[in-house]
Amino acid sequence: MRIYETIFIVKPDAPEEELEASIEQVTSTITEGGGTIIKVDRWGKRRLAYRVQRYLDGYYFLVNYSVEENGGLSKEVERRMKVADQIIKFMTVRVDVEMKRLEKMRLKREKRASKKRTRDPSSERRSRPSAPTAPARPAAPAKAAAPAEAKAEPTKAAAPATTAAPTKPMPRESSKRSNHHEKG
Repeated sequence: MRIYETIFIVKPDAPEEELEASIEQVTSTITEGGGTIIKVDRWGKRRLAYRVQRYLDGYYFLVNYSVEENGGLSKEVERRMKVADQIIKFMTVRVDVEMKRLEKMRLKREKRASKKRTRDPSSERRSRPSAPTAPARPAAPAKAAAPAEAKAEPTKAAAPATTAAPTKPMPRESSKRSNHHEKG
């Protein structure tokens, strides 16, 4: 079974009777071709992303349908929408392929989850070797008393522990432009 989703846009100046006629035309084409209508959504009047046949607005409709044997039903539906005057844009997408992919992912997820539930977490901990422990280090000795020289001269200020060498100022760029492409 194949499942399709068709969205089509009807002209914004179409009266309500013509909107109903457009929906009826699409749904009757599907049922006559052997398909079954799953759902018909009316999204109402919306702004188009770009100008289509001189229109900036349109009435959006979404039709979901399924087909047992695809004897070209989706192509026939699109052919009839192409001929219809009130329908300005349409698109048909096959949805069942995506649904199969999502179902397959869901089954894999459930299988993984069931494996996790059946595993005993306590047996994992026992089977792993424990990490070697490092021997405890002795505490660092307390700082030694200040040197005797500093005690002897309390009036002098202590010099900083690290002295940096004086740095030269960076040369300024010359106002003249240098020619890097001189031929020599």
